[in-house]
Amino acid sequence: MAEDDRLASIERRLEILEQRLGIRSVAAGVPPAEAREGARLHTKPRPTVENIIGAHWLNRVGIAALLIGVAFFLKYAFENEWIGPAARIGIGMIAGTALLIWSDRFHKRGHQLFAHSLDVVAVGILYLSIWASSETYDLILTGGAFGAMAIVSVALVVLAIRHQSEFLAGLALTSGFLTPVLLSTGTNRQLALFSYVALLDVAALVLVALYPWMRALAVGFFGTLFLYVGWYSSFYSQEQMLRTIAFITLFLLLFAVVPLLRRWQDRGIAAGTLLILPFANAFTYFGELSWIVQDSSRLAKYAVALSAFFLILSFALQLRGEEDAAAAHLAISLGFVTIAIPLQFHAVWITIGWLAEAAALLLLQRGMSGGGARAFRILGSFALAAGVFRLLFIEHFQPQQLLLNMRALTYAIAVAIFSGIAIAARDRRMWRFAVTALNVLALIALTAEISDTFMSHIIVRDFAWSALWMLYGAALMILGFQRHEPFLRWLALILIGLTVGKVFLYDLSMLQRIYRILSFIILGTLLLAISFAYQKKWISVSQSSSPGTP
Repeated sequence: MAEDDRLASIERRLEILEQRLGIRSVAAGVPPAEAREGARLHTKPRPTVENIIGAHWLNRVGIAALLIGVAFFLKYAFENEWIGPAARIGIGMIAGTALLIWSDRFHKRGHQLFAHSLDVVAVGILYLSIWASSETYDLILTGGAFGAMAIVSVALVVLAIRHQSEFLAGLALTSGFLTPVLLSTGTNRQLALFSYVALLDVAALVLVALYPWMRALAVGFFGTLFLYVGWYSSFYSQEQMLRTIAFITLFLLLFAVVPLLRRWQDRGIAAGTLLILPFANAFTYFGELSWIVQDSSRLAKYAVALSAFFLILSFALQLRGEEDAAAAHLAISLGFVTIAIPLQFHAVWITIGWLAEAAALLLLQRGMSGGGARAFRILGSFALAAGVFRLLFIEHFQPQQLLLNMRALTYAIAVAIFSGIAIAARDRRMWRFAVTALNVLALIALTAEISDTFMSHIIVRDFAWSALWMLYGAALMILGFQRHEPFLRWLALILIGLTVGKVFLYDLSMLQRIYRILSFIILGTLLLAISFAYQKKWISVSQSSSPGTP
């Protein structure tokens, strides 16, 4: 009871303070304790299994049963010729229109679920009636039926805006995209079809500019793609190339401006979808172009143009303060550069282009934060991995002179990029990876230069390998002592260990006497020098100097 008295005293004091400050109570005229009790009583109950079955599933089953019952009745009436064709269509049109009007009343009263159910039934009846009047009974021409279905779709768009209903917007667009499918005559009408699709996309843009209706946008995007693929697989020919490219470019532009048109702010799913849309739009368009344009050089020009276009969009979004969207568009721009490089160039220039792009992406991500930085880091890493893979396993160099050749230049670019990563690394593991990669690439490049220089003198080449590895290991060891960096010293020890294995297992039996003597003398001198360095610097070397310690 003492606890209750203390709470009551606190509530009274709060009420006095509210009155003095002119703040109204949670429920005017009701004591706070009673207001809290009332709030608990009026809290919206969590849906139970019973509510879900009664409010949702029975609703859906009821719609299906009603449609099936009406269909059976009409079928029975038609079979017995109770109703003529014109009367049948008239009944369908009147019934569908009446249901739309009736559903509008339920929208106003807040019964959204039931109103949406009536909308679905009404649209289904109207579309079936219009389709039957044209395709089954030949009462109206295809153009008239097309116009009638367009009117139904426009009416739904108006209702969607009036009631701010994303469901109605999606239903309107879905029915609009189904219209050409329902009324298809099997003839090629590209201009009419794609003009109609463009109008539907404009309607979708208007809706998405006003409200964060991502499902309506998805219907517009995938509906456009569905109708294009259907038309292309049935009717496309080389003579229609220019017109087809013009239309798919128009569709690209329509969906590309969506982030610039929106008048709402949202950091949730809607905003996330707007970051995915540009990628889907851009690369779907380029995929469609690839099917139409078979010339790689021409495709490279399209890729460069797309890169410039998305770069401009990135700047525009940056001016609007849309930093994440700007970063996404900049990533797309650089992605098309990646695509253009192998299409336009050949051999080593592809590798150099990818390495240069990786450097640009990784440099740009340093000035970003959040999702933009992560996206650029992933793209940069992918471009770097692709460039290094080509460098190691695909490129075949035939240099004419030592060091001053394209192979040395390409390896130098890769080493410079990993050096930059090591300098900028904030994570110890990333630094170790970058340092290991740059040293491995540098050693591979120098070994390849020696191999080509002494190609005709195999024995000299084998000795030169051992000498190079020993000198490189010694340089790493010195650098490790100078910088007090255990990891560099461990890299040096691993390389020297490999060299010891080569000298004892290969040089001992394969090299001529003079080169064998030199190998062992150089190796022995190096090992003694390193041993002396460790003894001399023993105090400065950490007891935990192992590859696994930072």
